[in-house]
Amino acid sequence: MSPRKTLKAAGALALTTALALAAAPAHGTGHGHESEPELIQTYAATRHYQHVKRAMGDGYRPAGPCTALPGQGGMGYHYVKQRLINSTDPVKPAAIVYHKDRHGKLRAGAVEWIVRDADQKVETDRDRPVMFGDRHFDGPEEIPGLGVVYTLHAWIFKDNPRGAFHPWNPRVQCP
Repeated sequence: MSPRKTLKAAGALALTTALALAAAPAHGTGHGHESEPELIQTYAATRHYQHVKRAMGDGYRPAGPCTALPGQGGMGYHYVKQRLINSTDPVKPAAIVYHKDRHGKLRAGAVEWIVRDADQKVETDRDRPVMFGDRHFDGPEEIPGLGVVYTLHAWIFKDNPRGAFHPWNPRVQCP
């Protein structure tokens, strides 16, 4: 096997192992490894977006400043592809979320699905989407420019000690 193929195989094995561990619940909620095959599909379909220029070339656009919540961590910079809002397809997330590395370069951390709430009321959640087996979306919440939405993050490019689906990552900081 060539060195390049060996490296790719090792990377695939490392990704599978990391996703298996990340798919496990951070707090023992009963959600588990049933999401692993779909997360691997998500990674395979989006890995080329680790470079923000590729995401932008495919229609993802910056959507505001770096997002963080004091005491919780950050998400980073959202790049959104408008036509994928309302997608619940594991290989078609509406957003790629980037953070700055120690050199100031944007790096992919997570992908995010964004689904609009049918009645646009934060008080109701009868239409809360579910993906990856039994993983319920967060929300509903009102996001300027989007209205009332549900969101689901998957930290497939950067480890999140709180779990692959937790929206805030304590390892992400905003300037």
